[in-house]
Amino acid sequence: MNRVLPRETVTAPRSRGPREAFFRSPATRRYTLLFLQFVIVAGLLASWELGVRYGRISQFLFASPSMVWDVLVTRFHSGELWVDIRVTTLETVIGFAVGALGGSALGLLLWYSRFISDLAAPFIAAIGAIPVLAIAPITIIWFGTDMLSKVVIVAFSCVVVSLTTSYKGAMRTDPDLINLLRSFDAGRGTIFCKLVVPSAMLWVLSGLRLNVGFALVGAIVGEYISSDSGVGHMILLGSSNFGMNIVLAGIVLVMVMMLIFNSLVALSERLILSWDRK
Repeated sequence: MNRVLPRETVTAPRSRGPREAFFRSPATRRYTLLFLQFVIVAGLLASWELGVRYGRISQFLFASPSMVWDVLVTRFHSGELWVDIRVTTLETVIGFAVGALGGSALGLLLWYSRFISDLAAPFIAAIGAIPVLAIAPITIIWFGTDMLSKVVIVAFSCVVVSLTTSYKGAMRTDPDLINLLRSFDAGRGTIFCKLVVPSAMLWVLSGLRLNVGFALVGAIVGEYISSDSGVGHMILLGSSNFGMNIVLAGIVLVMVMMLIFNSLVALSERLILSWDRK
């Protein structure tokens, strides 16, 4: 006697309600994160200010948010703030263009010759092992105390990372695609422009993003060694006079500049990748 097996009941997936869909949307998540970040920063600043006013935190060692704000406002009205920001920005941007973009181009060009890349590898590693703080005094002696020496320091900070990442990206190009282009009698220049450079673009952009921080640090270090303007000079001036409020104001400027530079590089990355997909 045949037994009739019970049918399996298939339940339809529960559709998300409007409330659940609202909280799971990317826009809501982004705004929630921004709100929480704002709350955390505001809470830390309020605790810091209250701690200084009620004597729980040393004003001499840590200053206070209001004191830091007073420094920024005073230097803004005197014009010193814009001079410092302009000088550091120029040093960072020019040095970044020379070091990061030039290093990326050199790294991609090393694809042409495996022999030259292997020959240069130990020298590149040795140069990358030199800290910026060690090379900065020598650079000041060689190139003087003007902007050129800071640009050289910034470029030195960026060149090795960009060169290494772009070369790795170029060497990871699919060999089957290279052989396919060669079967159509494509030259090395055509393969390089049409295949190697687009394939390595993600590596190049990641190297550029890493170098944003190195570039700004290199500019600050150069100004800290010898300068008469710039955010690094502002920090040095505050530390030499035991003005913690000036030092912290300079650190705030560095953080703001870093966020702006990162945003610009991220925007450029999105534009380049969207153009590459077309």
